[in-house]
Amino acid sequence: MKKFFKACKKNLATFKKNVVNFFTNSTFINKAKKTKPVLLFKKTNKMLLPYTILMILLIVIPLVIILFYSLIGATGNSLIFEINFKNFLDFFREGSFMISLLLSLGFALAAALIAIVIGYPVAYIMAFSNSKFLTKNIWILVTLPIWINMILKVIGLQTLFQIISPTLIGTPISIILGMVYAFIPFVILPIYNSLEKTDRTLIEASRDLGAGHIKTFWKVTFRQSLPGVITGGILLLVQASTSLIIFKFLGGGQISSIVQVIESYFFKGGNFGLGAAISVVMALIIFIIIIVSKYAAHYFENNKRKVKN
Repeated sequence: MKKFFKACKKNLATFKKNVVNFFTNSTFINKAKKTKPVLLFKKTNKMLLPYTILMILLIVIPLVIILFYSLIGATGNSLIFEINFKNFLDFFREGSFMISLLLSLGFALAAALIAIVIGYPVAYIMAFSNSKFLTKNIWILVTLPIWINMILKVIGLQTLFQIISPTLIGTPISIILGMVYAFIPFVILPIYNSLEKTDRTLIEASRDLGAGHIKTFWKVTFRQSLPGVITGGILLLVQASTSLIIFKFLGGGQISSIVQVIESYFFKGGNFGLGAAISVVMALIIFIIIIVSKYAAHYFENNKRKVKN
């Protein structure tokens, strides 16, 4: 019997040794390192192929066409084009274009700031509430406007303004309130996502060290949520400044936005080349804003990680 147990113990030790040698074998590890990333890369490429094709067809090609339109001038022959920068020069020479552009961006910036002030407390309650039932219901209320058609929302707000005070239509107040009403969910959700990831231990440590609720909020909570604040503000700024529906229904023909100018040159018998040039300038400005905001959000995100470490 003793010999049997000794043999079993010896075989078990040999088995353990073989298993350890198998998993610590450098050849096996090297092969795994070489093959797994390659297979994963190939699978990822195959999965991204439909998305890449869709992006090229719906985004890249239309942008290239608009850029081409902005660089051609009329020659009187539909088959001969003249490449020049006249359309861009006309845009910068005409003061009304710059005024419309600055108005659109200014209204959108004001709407973004108001939406952040209104949306931050809502996102804060959602992130720090102990009741999951309350959080879910607020989430539904926040996302509910996204389910409704944009035109219906704007027409509904227009009707409300006409009932309360018809003189509001065509004023900057109606435009800004329309932007806030239409796009505030896109501000609340990124802020909520950022607040939800806040390290609660830093808040507790701040209070344990004697900091009050207000100081803890500004020094810890708000700073850690800044990436979400920036993301939400930029999402509203980009969408609001390029929203044709809000300016059309709430502007009352009194305020001319840059998107209305683009529409007039494209669809109302104007110079489509100049309309394309304005579109390109607008796209470049929005691209610059997005890049700057991205670096700002990245900077605050890195600071957040340093604080945690």
